[in-house]
Amino acid sequence: MEIPSIAAAAFDRPGVKVRTLAFLRWIAVGGQFATLIVVGLGLGYPLPWPSLIAALAASAVLNIGLVTLYGRHARLQGMDLVLHLAFDLVQAGVMLFLTGGLANPFAVLLIMPVTIAATLLPARAMAVLGGLAALILAALWVWARPLPWEGGTPPDFPMMYRIGVATSMALAIGFLGIYLWLVSAQARDRARALVATEAALTREAKMSALGSLAAAAAHELGGPLGTITLIARSLSDALGDDPEFGDDIRLLESEAARSRGILVRIARRAEAEDPFATLGLDVLLHEVARNAEPARVPIRVHAPGALPHVKRSPELLHGLANLVGNAVRHAGSAVELHATASGSDVHIIVLDDGPGFPAELLPRFGEPDLGPSKSGSGGTGLGIFIATTLLERTGGRLAFTNRRDGGAQVDVRWPRPHIEATGQE
Repeated sequence: MEIPSIAAAAFDRPGVKVRTLAFLRWIAVGGQFATLIVVGLGLGYPLPWPSLIAALAASAVLNIGLVTLYGRHARLQGMDLVLHLAFDLVQAGVMLFLTGGLANPFAVLLIMPVTIAATLLPARAMAVLGGLAALILAALWVWARPLPWEGGTPPDFPMMYRIGVATSMALAIGFLGIYLWLVSAQARDRARALVATEAALTREAKMSALGSLAAAAAHELGGPLGTITLIARSLSDALGDDPEFGDDIRLLESEAARSRGILVRIARRAEAEDPFATLGLDVLLHEVARNAEPARVPIRVHAPGALPHVKRSPELLHGLANLVGNAVRHAGSAVELHATASGSDVHIIVLDDGPGFPAELLPRFGEPDLGPSKSGSGGTGLGIFIATTLLERTGGRLAFTNRRDGGAQVDVRWPRPHIEATGQE
């Protein structure tokens, strides 16, 4: 099941609220200003005040314009966010250039814009900002003004020390940026997949509720319609040959009979779609197989012995249907469903005779996004993730393996108390 494009875009490009970015920048400006006051006025270190105040003023003016031009709930995305974070990098670089470069203990603040980008922007944009940070590091290493020092010449740091500082900063920016980007991308993939899971579950629940509602409506309308039918028959017997009213009475009788037939069909369809709240596991598997038809290969159900009754829940039905649908797409000649039960657990196996799961992806099955180029079939793994999530909600645990004689195998196992219905309706 696909996510609406607007929701998908929101996950792919989450952006950041303008007010949040402005607040963070005000914190940076305030911290920089407070540091200059303490170091320059409190400790008496010589500082290039005009240039430093100009750099701070540039950030303050940009922030005022940002808050003024954008609404309270506006968000920055894409290139706009890249440009703002690039400005923050350059502004921090200018401040460091004027106050000692990489010898300044506050050089570590160059990491901040890149880490923000890693959580909010795609890889290409993050790489651009990472490259800009690397250029700023190189410029600070070569051209920065000497570190301000109280009452004299600052110490001359050895070249090896300066190289080590530049290298450690570059490694910190690269490592934190890549790590945060991977974590954020996985979080967005999981959030997107969970939205799809909830949508699928909601659809199944609505369909089930609609069937129950249709059956109830057919039952409630049956009484009044029966009365109308009796009156129509009485009128037809009494006035059916009347030249003025006979045709209308016969039309009324036929329409009442037609309406009754419609209600009967609705009730039968609703009962067929949701016949019982609980049913035998073997019956449920036959229902899953029937709902997958017409399939490109036959689906065979093997359910020997006494099996427990289970709740006919949307999670169980849709989760198993996703596994069966995936097996049907890849099977060579048939799909098999096996069900067994013991005193402690219930076990369902979904087998196909296709090419099997890609071995390198087996440890990752159940994750929200395997990538279309990795799955080997154009799929992204979202269907398996949805099935895993839904079946785990019922207490099941899934294992994905390849059969020795070829094909894929999915084992779903529940502790018997978790899946067995306590009563039969």
